Amino acid sequence: MKKKKIRVSKTSKIILVLLVVLGFIAYGAKKVYDEYQYKKTYEYKLTEKGYSLKEAENILKLFSNKRVDYILSLNKNENIYKLAEEKYYIDSKLEEYLAFLEENEELTLTDVITLVNVNRHHEFYEKDIETTDKSNTMIVNKYYVLKDDYVPDNLAIIPTTHSWGAYGENQATADTVNAFMNMAQAAATEGINLMVNSSYRDYADQDRVYKLYEDSYGKEYADNIAARPGHSEHQSGYALDIFSTDSTSQKTFAESNAYAWLKQNCYKYGFIIRYPEGKENITGFNFESWHYRYVGVEIATYIQENDITYDEYYAYYLQK
Repeated sequence: MKKKKIRVSKTSKIILVLLVVLGFIAYGAKKVYDEYQYKKTYEYKLTEKGYSLKEAENILKLFSNKRVDYILSLNKNENIYKLAEEKYYIDSKLEEYLAFLEENEELTLTDVITLVNVNRHHEFYEKDIETTDKSNTMIVNKYYVLKDDYVPDNLAIIPTTHSWGAYGENQATADTVNAFMNMAQAAATEGINLMVNSSYRDYADQDRVYKLYEDSYGKEYADNIAARPGHSEHQSGYALDIFSTDSTSQKTFAESNAYAWLKQNCYKYGFIIRYPEGKENITGFNFESWHYRYVGVEIATYIQENDITYDEYYAYYLQK
């Protein structure tokens, strides 16, 4: 049986051709519209700045739209998203990171993040930021200052069994004293008798200490050894200078069994070595094996496990 041929009318052919043409027009129009819309996206604008698609994706993943607008206002800079991938990156400091990096190209990005976070893109004592926090999380350093009339409202006496001087001469905040006594008792079980040599000092006392060094050795030496008045942790009531009955000298304490024990265990009681070795450029002080600061167990543990200073911890977890 022969198949019948389907005849397409001339009108139908015209309609078919028109439909095909309209389809191409619609496709082309959509393509143009999609391209127009894409050119409005941040991804396109970033690639136009010279970033690769992968770099653009990283930037869009790491930054808010407001930040991307700022990035687009700059020349291409791969350090921008690399900075944001650093562990302690703080977004509000991006402009400061970039400016500091431009002036210090030899620094690693990690160093840039660290130094800017702790205000080291400013000279020590260049600006005073008033410390208003009265808790164990307060910060006092060469940028953060206490008023000259600041006195902790919960001072407690450190017993003379674990402090030198007359009864009542050494004091610290009650939580600092309690934590220290618990630590001292633990150390005693291992034959180490911890002793506090210096604790709370008011503004006037610190002024006398600082001027003694300044008058004897000059301001530069004094700034490396002692804090200027108002900038001393001792005024906070949370700092203790700790030695032992077997080791009483600043020069040799770092070699003592007491220091070895404190370095290994002080965080368990909420204390940190406030001015650790190798961190002088961050803290602004020479290594002090005897200077301990009470910050609480949680914070002390983090600082111990991550090998950072309190200045770094404060900037990233408390200040921001």
